[in-house]
Amino acid sequence: MDIVKKPRERHASVIANLLNQNRYVFVSGKQMTSMLATNVDEVVRFKSCWHNLERDQYMADGGTYRYRRYGQFNKGKHSQQLVMLPHQAYVQPAAVNPLNGDVKRHFEPLTDRFIMSPILEKLLLMMSDVYDGAQGQATNWNIRLHPYRIITDGHSVGKPTPEGLHRDGVTYIASLMINRTNITGGETVITDDNKNVLERLTLDKSFDIVMSDDLATMHEVSPITPVCLDKCAYRDVLVIAFTKMEE
Repeated sequence: MDIVKKPRERHASVIANLLNQNRYVFVSGKQMTSMLATNVDEVVRFKSCWHNLERDQYMADGGTYRYRRYGQFNKGKHSQQLVMLPHQAYVQPAAVNPLNGDVKRHFEPLTDRFIMSPILEKLLLMMSDVYDGAQGQATNWNIRLHPYRIITDGHSVGKPTPEGLHRDGVTYIASLMINRTNITGGETVITDDNKNVLERLTLDKSFDIVMSDDLATMHEVSPITPVCLDKCAYRDVLVIAFTKMEE
C-alpha cells in the first residue's frame, strides 16, 4: 500500500538524498519559507532577535566584530518535542578550532523571544527530518544554536569564520541567512577533506540555508566589508549544529 508523505516529510526526503549524494545541500530562502509555512509577522519577529546579541569577549585575534548568543536542545528519535538543556559554557577542542579552542566560553543564553519563535521549532523539526533521512533512521540529536552578527565598518573587516577553513566536530552543520545589510563579501566555500573546492556560494536572501555533512566537508566564509561607509553594515546568520547522540 502506498503511503502519502506529509509535505514536510516529502521535502525533507528530497533534501536528505541531495545531502547524501553531494555531502552538502543548498536550499533557497523562498523554498525554506514555503516549507516552514511561516508568515511575515513571524519572520519579522524572528529576525529582530539578532538586534539583541552580545559581543563575543573570547576572540583570540582581538576582534570586536562578532556578536552572539548560545544554547542547546535535545531531540529524541521517537519525539516531536525539543528539550532545552541547562545553559553551560561552550567548548571546542583546539584541533577543531585553532583560534578559540580548549577555552570554556561563557556566552549569553538565547532569549525567550528567540526560543519561543514558531519559526525556530518548525526549522529544527524540519532539519531533524532531513538528517534522519540522511542517516536512514530516526536518530537522537543534540542541537547547538549559534546566532551570530558579524559587523564591519570603514576601520575593520568582519570575519564570519576567523578560524579559517574548518569543520566543527559535529555530524551536520548548517548556516541560515537572517539579514545581510550593506555588505559585500561573505562568500561560503565548501571543500572536501583534501581542501578541494566543492562549492562557492553566497547566502543572499533571508532563510537561504546550506547544510553540510561535517564529517566529510570543511567550510569557511570570506570577510565582509561595508558598501556604504556611513551606514550600519552587518551579516546575521544562525549556525545550527546537529550531533548524533550515542544510544
